[in-house]
Amino acid sequence: MIEKMIEALRTDIHPFVKGIYHQLSPHGCKYPNIVYKVISDVPALHGDDRELQSRVTVRVHIVTKDGNDSDIYRRLNRTMIDLGFMRAQTIDMMEDGLKIKVIDYRIGVDS
Repeated sequence: MIEKMIEALRTDIHPFVKGIYHQLSPHGCKYPNIVYKVISDVPALHGDDRELQSRVTVRVHIVTKDGNDSDIYRRLNRTMIDLGFMRAQTIDMMEDGLKIKVIDYRIGVDS
């Protein structure tokens, strides 16, 4: 599921960003970029004493210097929804002079 997400991001989003990174963007990278990580993978459905489905939450950061992230956000949101994810929350923040839009997406994954 994560591999499919990364492939879709590279295809649909990569032309509009300078990089797509897992967990952390490297020092000295170019902007805008995307950083993603799985922040939660919890059981969601049980039956007959076994896990039938889990709920996975992926956190995606759109990191820019100028806050111009609306086109990237629209493309990202469309791509994630097409993959079956549901947007859980969006937060705008600033850190070290960078503007960061943080989006959490959730999906149910059969075990």
